Amino acid sequence: MASTKVLLRVAKTLKNGEHPIVIRVIKDRKSKFIFTGQSCHPELWDFKNNKPKSKHPNKLMLELYISKKTIEAQNLILEFENNNEVYSSDSFKKVFKASSKKTTVFKFCQQIIDNLIIRDKIGNANVYKDCLRTLKNFRNNSDLNFSDIDVSFLNKFEQDFSKRGVSNNSISVYMRTIRSLFNKAISERFIKKGIYPFDEYKVSKLNTATEKRALTKLQIDKIKTLELLDGTKIKDAKNYFLFSYYAWGMNFTDMAFVKWENLNSNRLKYIRAKTGKTYNIGLLEPAIEILNYYEQFKKSKTGYVFPILNDTHKTATQIDNRIAKMNKAINKQLKDIAKKTNIDFKLTTYVARHSYATIMKRGGISTSIISESLGHGNEKTTQVYLDSFENNVLDEASKTIL
Repeated sequence: MASTKVLLRVAKTLKNGEHPIVIRVIKDRKSKFIFTGQSCHPELWDFKNNKPKSKHPNKLMLELYISKKTIEAQNLILEFENNNEVYSSDSFKKVFKASSKKTTVFKFCQQIIDNLIIRDKIGNANVYKDCLRTLKNFRNNSDLNFSDIDVSFLNKFEQDFSKRGVSNNSISVYMRTIRSLFNKAISERFIKKGIYPFDEYKVSKLNTATEKRALTKLQIDKIKTLELLDGTKIKDAKNYFLFSYYAWGMNFTDMAFVKWENLNSNRLKYIRAKTGKTYNIGLLEPAIEILNYYEQFKKSKTGYVFPILNDTHKTATQIDNRIAKMNKAINKQLKDIAKKTNIDFKLTTYVARHSYATIMKRGGISTSIISESLGHGNEKTTQVYLDSFENNVLDEASKTIL
């Protein structure tokens, strides 16, 4: 077990000629000094009893402050010990400093956003940005502490969404983001687990089954045989939709990043942006035909297969904004394609992904190869199934959608 002791660290002298008052933590014979933020002149310090002398002008205040910090350190040691956590004097110091810092919900959320942007995680940053914006609107820009977000607050926040006609699934996204804020703050020791409200408030109650939107093979064939002028935006939308369908339900973001160098002997190898998993797809003939259509762009300096990104999109933010803008524009074109092919529900790039999985299912392919939850429920579970099969098994299974 670690031990603590208050000291005046005379080895370090501050600009005012005083020395910092520190808490020395010893664990496994290794010590670390934690600065309390207070200092004292050596003439006013009782080195024998390690406290300010009676003649110190702020003796009482200083003793109370030192006592408070010492108790905080001892409580943290007890917390480590009671939870059977492995720690060192160095890790103890880091945790103690973090737990001593005061942070608010708005401030902490902005820190997460800034960190995600630095790491080029623009999509995730936008989720937290949206949550922060909504919280600020709800609070009229009045910041709050984590302890202010209790079950009552969450219920009122939920009710405010409902009054504005926001769907339960959308509300769930905001609540899960707030829950993530709590988990991160607890992990970094900014707040105590005791104020965590999500043991009582269940986000799962907001999860409702999204209406299934999958095309039949006949509808896919209608889109495939739809005659459209080359070089038009609507022709691109058709191509993107069908390529996603024929390439294992490929995500639109991943399509944007595909380069000609990713193609070899009618196979496409790429790393999925969301999960970091490497895919190695045996391309079906319809997908190859679409690639042949875009041969004209092969000489582009960027090397991208599809004209979604170009060399002006360099930063992560520029790329993310461009993909979102293009996806919106393509979905608008897909709406016209749906009218032309008499498809009576909203057609989006996501429908191609879901249709791939559903038609595979309808074709008798085992859910251990491709589950119906692809893009619906827990996508990680589906990925676990995919990981366990060789590429040729998946290639054969994908022929079911033809």
